[in-house]
Amino acid sequence: MLCAGERVSFGELWSRIAAAACCLSDCGVRAGDRVLLEAPSVPAFAYAYFATHLLGAVAVPMDPNATAARRAELIGRTRPAIAFGAAARTGEAVAWRTLDELKEAPAADRDFRAPEVGVLADLIFTTGITGRPKGVQLTQRNLAAAAVHINAVIGTTESDTDVVPLPLYHAFGLGRLRCVLCAGGAVVLIQGFRLPGEIFAALERYAATGLVGVPAGFAILLQFGERGLGPFARQLRYIEIGSAPMPLEHKKLLMKLLPHTKLFMHYGLTEAARSGFSEFHRDRERLDSAALPSPGVRMEARDEEGKPCAPGVPGMLWVTGGHVSPGYWEEPGLTAGAFVDGWMRTGDVAHLDEEGFMYLRGREDDMINVAGVKVAPDEVERVLAEHPAISEAACVGVPDPRKITGQVVRAYLVLASGQARVPDAELSQWVAGRLESHKVPNRFVWVTELPRTSSGKLVRRTLREQARSGQ
Repeated sequence: MLCAGERVSFGELWSRIAAAACCLSDCGVRAGDRVLLEAPSVPAFAYAYFATHLLGAVAVPMDPNATAARRAELIGRTRPAIAFGAAARTGEAVAWRTLDELKEAPAADRDFRAPEVGVLADLIFTTGITGRPKGVQLTQRNLAAAAVHINAVIGTTESDTDVVPLPLYHAFGLGRLRCVLCAGGAVVLIQGFRLPGEIFAALERYAATGLVGVPAGFAILLQFGERGLGPFARQLRYIEIGSAPMPLEHKKLLMKLLPHTKLFMHYGLTEAARSGFSEFHRDRERLDSAALPSPGVRMEARDEEGKPCAPGVPGMLWVTGGHVSPGYWEEPGLTAGAFVDGWMRTGDVAHLDEEGFMYLRGREDDMINVAGVKVAPDEVERVLAEHPAISEAACVGVPDPRKITGQVVRAYLVLASGQARVPDAELSQWVAGRLESHKVPNRFVWVTELPRTSSGKLVRRTLREQARSGQ
């Protein structure tokens, strides 16, 4: 593991984890206790995280930049035995210690037994794009099953070095850390995509064979064109992208820049990590597909009666496999509605084709009801994003001002660099020439940026709230 010049061998990693486990135990942490962990991209967090697992306790990763209100919410909902962060805090309802204490703990002289596979390992709170964050429970079995099928698809081995510019409090970054270490590979931790030069330098310095990130991060790297990722066309074996949709033009540009690199994009949720993958070169005729199910994972589109839909017919997407969460932390009602007999109701509307490729139609809550006809916002957004004046588009349903169709489509647009805004009439004609009339937005709103989570997911709820308030 590598971070800011600090190299940690596997032997040192184990010694630090064992020492940190002794420190946690001496602090009174026992099996089943929750341990709140601020998650900067440093080795000390990894020591604390795996030490928590070693004791059979539950890791609760948290954004190091979380507000006091956010910390208070997590503390109140999880009731942790202890919390660790970059600095000790006072005046909060839990004892805070520093990650450096775990990093500097004396070598361990105790024997540890691996926790049972069925015990709770992680409690990860979603980013809350649709309301109150949900605490996703993940067992040791869930984490192991996900690592097995992810590594089986991507093919990570002990000879690989991954550059990971993702936050470790997010399921994608944390999962990538587990996967690479499980395969015996090396991980290079980078503090995000804000300084692209650091990423390019790390790829070169460590002869990295893998790179992971969210579409928003790759959008930054692609701005450098051939001089950015181009020099690594023969070096990079694979790239993994996830957490949000990627524009088609960016997929094609990556394929052009990296013709020999396997370009994987995953579909998954915190509750069901990387349930499926597409690979751009292999699936070049299906670049609009979200994924092919991972090994050991099954997907079904089901109708309102819970019956599997025929190929091509959209329905609610259900997923099953050993990686699927057992449910939400202290939310029995939500758990009962989303998890049934080992299957998870994802909330995504999708269809599968004859060969099992899955195509997303949009979130159930995001579907727009125009005169009784469901409109998937993703479909309209893809058409708008093809216009040369538009770099990003987001659509939501708002009440029809004429009070005829119930809802109409409203589009929020980000202007492409070097372009001028175009009249609404031209945009209406652009959409009408490609989609049915009821899918044409009744209004176009230009904004400087779209609301997104830290992982790049579009927050349509914010746009709907702005529409209701007249902003």
